[in-house]
Amino acid sequence: MPPPGPIGATGTCEILIVAASTRLSKAGIVRRSAIGAVFMGGVLAGSQAAWAQEALNGLVPTLPSVPTSDALGSRGAAGSDVDGPADNPSSAPDDTQERDGRSPARRSTVQRIETSTAKPRVGPPKLPALAAYPTAYAKPHGAVIDTIPLPVIGPTVAALPVPPPRRLKLDTAPFAPLGFSVGSLRFTPFIEQSLGFDSNPDQISVGVKPSGFSRTEGGFDLLSIWTANELRANMHGAYNDFFSNPQANRPDAAGTVDYRFDATRDISLDAEGRFVVDTQRPGSPELNVSVRDRPLVSSFGATAGGTDTIGRLSLGLRGSIDRTEYENGTFSNGTLVRLDDQNFNDYGITARADYEVAPGLRPFVELTGDTRVHDRRIDLSGFARDSNGILGRVGSTFEFSRLLTGTVSAGYENRVYDDRRLRDLQGPIVDASLIYGWTPLTTLTLRAATSFNETTVINSPGAESRSVAFEVSHALLRNLTLTGVAAYLNTRYINSPIIEDTVSGTLKASYAINRSIVVDASYNHQTLSSTIKGSGFTQDVVLFGMRLQH
Repeated sequence: MPPPGPIGATGTCEILIVAASTRLSKAGIVRRSAIGAVFMGGVLAGSQAAWAQEALNGLVPTLPSVPTSDALGSRGAAGSDVDGPADNPSSAPDDTQERDGRSPARRSTVQRIETSTAKPRVGPPKLPALAAYPTAYAKPHGAVIDTIPLPVIGPTVAALPVPPPRRLKLDTAPFAPLGFSVGSLRFTPFIEQSLGFDSNPDQISVGVKPSGFSRTEGGFDLLSIWTANELRANMHGAYNDFFSNPQANRPDAAGTVDYRFDATRDISLDAEGRFVVDTQRPGSPELNVSVRDRPLVSSFGATAGGTDTIGRLSLGLRGSIDRTEYENGTFSNGTLVRLDDQNFNDYGITARADYEVAPGLRPFVELTGDTRVHDRRIDLSGFARDSNGILGRVGSTFEFSRLLTGTVSAGYENRVYDDRRLRDLQGPIVDASLIYGWTPLTTLTLRAATSFNETTVINSPGAESRSVAFEVSHALLRNLTLTGVAAYLNTRYINSPIIEDTVSGTLKASYAINRSIVVDASYNHQTLSSTIKGSGFTQDVVLFGMRLQH
């Protein structure tokens, strides 16, 4: 074993190595134990001062380049690579030494250390980033996982869904009657009692007798509650009792009953029954005499038929029969006035086709033929008034989101009489019934009608009547409604100079205390002008009433 080197050299080597390891340990790169192992190996091998100086020149300068303590420690622990030159201190450098004076062994050691510092650490691969498993229902907590967007996945267990809160349906008619349930029918009755004043109860131009009066009215609506088929009815009747003029007392009534039977999905059968009761005006040209009371005029009839729907096309065919009767009048002296010679039956058939162009828009074509047969073929004036007529019209029905509903039609009618002395009764026909919801609180209604009526005027085949009415209804409150109506009626007797024009206006207020009690107030003004002297009149009527309904 060679003798140890000088103490000064050995101490110097120890001091330098300890200082270097201390500084590198503070930087977190090498461990003090690795440097100590190198130093102890050199001392135990008896390295001389020259070898120590050579080790310091070859090893210490490479220490700052060591990046990790693991790289240097693993090699220091082996001892062969670093301590190899100390095993043979007497060997001299051969001719393969490098210019810097390092031996091949030391050069290989330095290269391995430098190579290990440039390459990343060799070991197990890094763990993959955390991610939620595919069937996860709830998002896990954590700083890393919370940053990962998770797919929306439904629950893995059965659970009853929570229903949304129920929205109450808005009642569009909060003060409308509820009615009674009679089996599967909804029955809505009413009765109304009113008191008022009429400035001209007889509707005459001379001998006017104003009077207070009472009006009693009753009726009902009926509607079926069936999944198929339908039954609908509307009835009302009233009586006016004049306190100071009993001769002007008079009733009025009207009603319809409709039934629809759904034979198949596309074929339906329907039937209708109807009636109207009214009175004749004392100054009317139809009377042509002055009577003591107001004779009744009654009309009732029925219609039956069916409709077949083929896609958007509907084809309908219906037959009808109507009966009109006139009550006899009485002169002021009690003598009977025969008016029953005007009674007649009307038999008709109607064919109709309509096509749905768009939802709510159905144009139609209609053709009607009828014949009128009187109880007495020759009336009291000596004319045979039986006739045959034909009417054709085109029009359309409307229903646009309940904003505009109704029907409009136009056509032409021609009626031929058995008596050739009576000219044909013909002319254009215009009918309309439109309801327009201008605002949720305001409703506009337009009605127009044309009709050719029978008459007893000598040499006249009939009377052509054309009417138009415009109505505005506004709800000031949910239970307070104001209504205004303006109407015009023109009646022209064909082949006669008689022409009558009637203008009327009505204002009405209706206040619903609850669903069962309604208070009404109305004012009506009517003026009739006629080419017959003494046949015109003016009338004002004020009425207050209470309606009981259910």
